[in-house]
Amino acid sequence: MVDSRDLVVRTYSERASEYEQEGNLESCWGQVATRALQRLGLKDRYRTIVDLGCGAGQALRELSSRRGSGARLIGIEPAANLRARARANLEGVDNVSVIDGRFECIPLETDSVDFLYSVLAFHWVTDLQGSVRELARVLKPDGEMELFFVGRDSGHDFVTKTTPIFLKHMGLAWLVESAKARKHLDLDQTLQLFLDCFAADQLTVDEEHRVYYDDLEGHWSWWVPRLGAHFAGMPQEKRDTCDREARAAIASLATPDGIPYQVHLLHVQLQV
Repeated sequence: MVDSRDLVVRTYSERASEYEQEGNLESCWGQVATRALQRLGLKDRYRTIVDLGCGAGQALRELSSRRGSGARLIGIEPAANLRARARANLEGVDNVSVIDGRFECIPLETDSVDFLYSVLAFHWVTDLQGSVRELARVLKPDGEMELFFVGRDSGHDFVTKTTPIFLKHMGLAWLVESAKARKHLDLDQTLQLFLDCFAADQLTVDEEHRVYYDDLEGHWSWWVPRLGAHFAGMPQEKRDTCDREARAAIASLATPDGIPYQVHLLHVQLQV
């Protein structure tokens, strides 16, 4: 069986062009990412800023213009095609670089980062404890951090409706293994995880529950690029059938306001 870490990275790389499409960027998860980025407070003292899981580089471009040329910005992205898109999108931005890497192995020196942030990426790690140790390693003693990632309770209604369909087409073993690709943490688990490496008086973990309404096509625009890793390896004919049944199940959730999707967002903040 393919390593789940490599499967997620490979799928994001293969679907890099879809990840940048307008529908995905304007979807509920696109809105979550935009709101998270707006909440980041960049301090004048930050000289080295890292975006871990930078995707196609949209956040780096915005923060570069917001921060000016006085800081060095580094994007770290394991998916090759997303790195290529990020470099193309950031062409001509002199204070930004994009490199290969991941939470489990951050290719930076110890005590070298003033500020590290990540938006909607940490839930894909394969080694939770090892990833937190890496974050602690690269941050300077007065380094700070903000991570936004998907919590356990996201998409409850979608999961309830579609799981029987996936079970039919994937089988129990494949479905269980696929689910492991994403870490399903709650607030208390997240707090305990980060307290192993960071001081309690510097660490804040909070959560947000919000319902986003959209039509079927709006939700499908994020479903395909963001969840593709769960279905990698499924024969195309079977995937087409599975997709049709999943779309019908999601459509059945429609209300007068649209189809609701529950987003559970975890926010880890380290302030020194």
